[in-house]
Amino acid sequence: MKSLMFGIVGLVVIFIFSLDGNGATYIQKHSIVMVLGGTFVLLFFATPGAVFPVLKKSFKFLVTSDNQFSDYKDELEALARTRTLSVPSKNELIRYACELWEQGIEANLFISLISQKRMHLENETIDGVQALKNLAKYPPALGMTGTVMGMIALFANLDSQKGNVGANLALAMTATFFGLVITNFVLGPLADRMQVRHVNRKRLYSNIYQILLLINQDEPIQLVTDELENKVAI
Repeated sequence: MKSLMFGIVGLVVIFIFSLDGNGATYIQKHSIVMVLGGTFVLLFFATPGAVFPVLKKSFKFLVTSDNQFSDYKDELEALARTRTLSVPSKNELIRYACELWEQGIEANLFISLISQKRMHLENETIDGVQALKNLAKYPPALGMTGTVMGMIALFANLDSQKGNVGANLALAMTATFFGLVITNFVLGPLADRMQVRHVNRKRLYSNIYQILLLINQDEPIQLVTDELENKVAI
């Protein structure tokens, strides 16, 4: 979360200094409508309705603190001894394992059920990541489209507006500017951050899953503890 805020503030500062007091030059209604409006519409055009809840959850994960394997070390040690927790875990995979043990699920069936749960948790945000990556492709194309439209209008009125060629050309180019900014400074970095969080979540669930299997197999507590220490040290 801190790195996300630092990145946002850093980008704002960089843009303010880069514009050097000429911000009004870049604020053009035609470019804003074409790029921002077009991107918003294409979000609905390119993204199936069933993916929007996943996309919302993916954004929620962006602003939550990163969970580390070490955060669940004590809970897993307690489970290795009694297979119960005095306070329900905040980790969904651990909670599910506790529920299965409370129900007295047979060991082999436990493996099948916990494996399915792990797969579901690992992949629950992948559609959101892909949707944002897909959306990031469109702003540059919309920007170029806006620029071409502006240049067509410029050349169509070139004879009557020869003195304003520079200003009109700059106006047309702002659409490309907006398209590049939205893709490379907003959607692209957010999609990359989502992808990194997704990979980290998969690694976390994989490590927890391996420990839960050891506990389910009634392996010695010392073996489970040693494995926990090894994974925390990685």
